[in-house]
This record gives sequence, C-alpha cells and structure tokens, in this order.
Amino acid sequence: MKRFHLTDTYVLINFDASNCDSEVSILQSHSFLDVLAQFIYKLRIENNILIEPFKGISVHLFHDAFKLLYVYTYEDVTKKNPALTGLLFHRNELYHLTEAFYDYWRDMQRFGLVSSSQLYRQSTKAPDLIVTIDRFNSLVLSLYRSISTNIKGENYNVYRQLPAGVNANLLYVYHSFPYTEEYSKLQGIPLVSKIAIRPPFIAHTKSNTRTNLFSEIKENPINKLTIDKMHFFAFPVKVGPLLAVVYVHRDFLHEAIGLANLFELASFDEIKKQTPKLVFMYGIKEKDYDCTYHFDKTNNMYLGFVSHLEKNDYFGYLKKMLLTLHNLYMINQKQLPIHGAMVSILLNNGQEKNVIVIGDSGAGKSETLEALRMIGSKYIRDMHIVFDDMGVLIKRDNRIYANGTEIGAFVRLDDLEAGYAYRKIDRAIFFNPDQTNARVVLPVTTHKFIVENHKIDMILYANNYKETDEGLRIYDNLEEAISIFREGKRKAKGTTNEIGLVQSYFANPFGPAQKKVQAETLLNSYFRDLANSGVIIGELYTRLAVPGYETKGPQKAAKALLKKLIGDKPSSF
Repeated sequence: MKRFHLTDTYVLINFDASNCDSEVSILQSHSFLDVLAQFIYKLRIENNILIEPFKGISVHLFHDAFKLLYVYTYEDVTKKNPALTGLLFHRNELYHLTEAFYDYWRDMQRFGLVSSSQLYRQSTKAPDLIVTIDRFNSLVLSLYRSISTNIKGENYNVYRQLPAGVNANLLYVYHSFPYTEEYSKLQGIPLVSKIAIRPPFIAHTKSNTRTNLFSEIKENPINKLTIDKMHFFAFPVKVGPLLAVVYVHRDFLHEAIGLANLFELASFDEIKKQTPKLVFMYGIKEKDYDCTYHFDKTNNMYLGFVSHLEKNDYFGYLKKMLLTLHNLYMINQKQLPIHGAMVSILLNNGQEKNVIVIGDSGAGKSETLEALRMIGSKYIRDMHIVFDDMGVLIKRDNRIYANGTEIGAFVRLDDLEAGYAYRKIDRAIFFNPDQTNARVVLPVTTHKFIVENHKIDMILYANNYKETDEGLRIYDNLEEAISIFREGKRKAKGTTNEIGLVQSYFANPFGPAQKKVQAETLLNSYFRDLANSGVIIGELYTRLAVPGYETKGPQKAAKALLKKLIGDKPSSF
C-alpha cells in the first residue's frame, strides 16, 4: 500500500507506513512538502493575490519558514535563517497565506488507512482505528495553531476544534473470497472491515445527477478488465438479505464512504467464508461496459459495472446499481421489488399500521412520510422506517410481507423539512450541499429490523404532478389501480437527466423495467393477493413537482393519509 497518495481533490494516508506521531514528524515529511508545493503551484497558476508578495520565493523556503515558525517567534526566525528575510518581510500577507493553506488542506477529501490481519477478530483493531484518527486530528490542529500564533505574534482566545486530520479512517484486510477461477483478478484487493468517520462528512463530486439506466450484457467481461489491485478497495455490504461486495476505485472513495450510512457494512468475521451474491465494479477503465450488468448463471451471481468517468462521480450510480442488482436477483426468486418508502406507524390507540408509498425518484415518498411524522405527532406514538427507497414484496405462508434493503436514506436537501438534515449533522454525509440537487445520506433504521417480515396495511402510489386538493384517493377498481402503478408516471424533479412528465414501468427502472415479462406476472399476482387480503390500495397526491407546493403538497397528502389511518378501517375490493 502506497505511503501517501495526493491528487488535486483528495489525499490517502497509509498510517502504517507514514510517520505521524508528532507535529515535527508531520511538518518535516515529504508529504507535507508535496501538499505545500501543490498549494503554491495552484496559487501561481491562478495568479492569486495571496502569492503576489512572494514572487521568486521557492516552495522549499516556505517549508523552511514553517519549520522554524513552529518553534521560534517571528522575530527569532529571521535571525536563525537570513535567507528567509524576503519572505518574512510580508508578515500580514504570510499569515493570510498560511490560513489559506490550512483551508486548502481541509477542503480536500482526506482518508486514512490502517491495516489489519485475518489472524484475529477485526473488532480488536477498532480502538486503533479511532485512536489514529483522533490523534492525527489533534496533531494537525496543534501544528496549525503553533505556526499561525507565531506569525500573528499573539495567542488565540477562541479555539475551534475543526476536523483537520482525516475525514474517514479505513481498517482493511487482504482477503480472497471463495470465487471460481475466472474471478482471480478480484482476489487480494484490500477489504474494508471497519470505518471511522469524522462528521460532518462533506463531499464535492464532479457530477450531481444520474444520466444512465443499466442494461444487460450477455458476456461476463471480468477477464477483460484492467484492474490494479492497489487502486481499488472492497466494501462488503448487506443489501437486504444479500451480501454484496463493491470494488471502488480510490478516485471514488468519497462516494464509498456514503455506503456506511446507506447499507449495513458486513462484518468480516461473518462473511469471510461467504461468496457474495452481488459484485459491483465501480470505477473501471473500460468505457464499453459502463452502466451494464451481467448474470453469472453458473455461480448464481449478478455483476455490475460503472466506468471511471466524471459523469459517474455521483452517489446515485453507486446506490442504484446495487439496488438494481438486488432487484434482479429477487425477481429470479419470484419476489417483487418495489421502488418506494415504507413506515411502520404505532398510533396512540395502540394500533400498528404499515404503509408503503411507491414512486420513482422525486415523487415525494420520503417527503410525505416525514411530513406525516411532523403533523401527526398528537396521534402517532412512534414511526419506524422499514425502507426509504427500495423494498421487496415476498410471499410467506400464503401471506404478503415486505422487506427493506437499506438502513439509510439518500435524499435531496431541498425536499426535507427546513433544518432537518442539520439537526442530524452529527451523523450526516453531505454531497454537494451548495449545488442543485444537494443530497444527504442519513442512517434511519437497523438491518435487523428491515429484514423482518413486515405486514402491509396500505400501499399507495405517489403522484407528484396532479394539481388537486384531494390528497388521497382509495381505489375501488383493482385493474385501474394496477394500471396506475404499472404506468409509473411522475414529473421529473432534476434528480436525473429526465425532463417533464415521464414514466417508468412500475415506477422502478432498477430491475422490473429490465425484466418486464417476469415482473408483470409478479405485479398482477402480488396485487391481487394484497387486495384479497384487505390491504388498502390507493394514490397519494404529493404535488412535489407542482411549483409552490414543494412543501405544502406533501403536507396536504400527509394530512389525508393521517385521517385515513386514524379514522377508517381497511376495506377490500
């Protein structure tokens, strides 16, 4: 594993190979000099005003000045090294440049790496992982304060304990899954077994929308891929009941951190002898296989591929490919994947109601259920999220149940109640918070809970475009209801490249759309069984895409839903 890897946007620090045990060792390292040189070069290329007073001064002189300023006062540094006189003449300017250098470092994505071994349980290394991230953060803060204090010539009165070390620290172990011979290229890629995150984690990606659906290829391209094992990390996650291994290129590592909030990270000790059902290569060189998937019938395993392109630097590709692979696998198991949100609601009268809201991206599913939580506080004792985006309907003992896939939610900041994400900032992972379609990933439930078999009381389609004050409509015609769900209409909200009123089969382009024939059989079978068992089937008018109703629409729909929950009993067709 490389000791230190620096790019324009991120840093990887191998703590096992780097000497980071003191401020002095950090300051004197080649790594510190590399970051400083990149910063000075950027200022000069941009003709930044900060560098104007220091024309002709080399990076090494800046480095020498910082090393002395860590120990000595500003006045003493000139005496120690007369060669620095020209640089130190601009004291105020040097202070501002130092502050900018500190900000430059903190604006980068910074990841730490700590190695482990298969010889002992990974949990025994967790304290080392946490101590390392805390220790490095303290050292960087102390180094910055010592230098800036000596430049200013006065002490601080306010100390801000900012995340100045690494944003996330990864514990990894070299591991070989029991793959067949054709997957030898995937063996020995560092497997992430533990993650320590210093929130708030804020990532700026090169894209903020998803522009592709995923298509099937008949040939397995795994042996045609060029895979540098030192450039990828393997993340084992649980997608519903399935084990998935996501191989992420280091350039997309910031996206992979979001996995920790969205899916349950699988324990190495519980999966080390398992073969995954889903394998996802995120960041491959080959463009021909971009946004494709393949079913390996021999191994009963789905594989997904997304290329190393700027457009794919968006968390939606990571999330949706994993869910597509999960859904395709479930369809093969005669289970019906649903694109929607589900909550288990405990009313004050003791009744429990489980509600599913189905709809494609931007339909207002999560927004309406969150509005229900707020306005229904007098009637609702508790609400538990079963799934926020994707679930599956299953048949057990002649009854229909629902399972979830994710433990977190990947939602638009603009569509949340004002301030909600920031009340959860201590656990949040933000993507492009300053841009259109700003997103946040929040953990909302547990894996143990989502994989339980949850009964269903109500299943609703989220209509985000119809301008009506109705709020909620309950169907009394099953064929009409199935038709509405099948058409999957919605008005695009800018979360993808779609514009205007669009539709996708069963509001789910992530599996059912690719396997329409099989999904159609399942859709009709499951919905008839739901109706026959007395489950309410209807349409929820969220109006999320209607101008001026981005907040009022979900609130109105939530009020109608609440009235139905507390006032009416389930009825059959």
